Amino acid sequence: MFPMFSLAQHKPTCPLNLNLNVRSDDLCELKADCSHAMEELNHTMTSLGENDQKEEMDREKKLKEEDQEEDQEEESREELTQEQEIEELRSQLSPLTGQRSCLLEDERLASAHQAEAFTRQIQNLQAQLRSVQEEMDSLEEEKESELTEAQEELRGAQEEVLLLQQAAEEAAAERENDIASLQEELCRLRAQMERLGEETQEYELEITTLRAEISMKSQHRSAERREGE
Repeated sequence: MFPMFSLAQHKPTCPLNLNLNVRSDDLCELKADCSHAMEELNHTMTSLGENDQKEEMDREKKLKEEDQEEDQEEESREELTQEQEIEELRSQLSPLTGQRSCLLEDERLASAHQAEAFTRQIQNLQAQLRSVQEEMDSLEEEKESELTEAQEELRGAQEEVLLLQQAAEEAAAERENDIASLQEELCRLRAQMERLGEETQEYELEITTLRAEISMKSQHRSAERREGE
């Protein structure tokens, strides 16, 4: 800081109060001291004004840097939050899709095995039916009671075959419905993943737009500060 000069230290004496005996040399010296004091005072005021202007420019620069840091932090937080949401959805959908695919394959294999088991049972019953028919042919000339009993056994076997056939058809239809439901679920999951991809593109577009807006706002603020200066 520059020393503050008080005009009282170099206060010139009013000519009306001067002693008439004051020498002209002393008066010139006093005027020179007053002039020097005024010059130092003006220099001090100018220096103080320059310091204030420099401090104001430093404050504006610091505020501008703080605004830029806040904008960058906000942008980073938004990008991190959106990326976390996308990754979380992907992590949830990936195992679910794999589980659905495995379940669909297991159901298909189970349906195939069950169909094979029903086929073997039908073939065994058909073989038994043929055996009974042959036995009936050989016993046709025997007692009527034995023939009636064999016919009843044949009808029972036929009814059992029909029941097994109906059960096989119902089981096959049920398996087909389950497979169709699983296929629909798989299609829905695929559509959801495609929609997720579209939403990701929208998020990326919003991020790009937000960055452009932040940049324009920052440039606008800088321009306003320069105009204010």
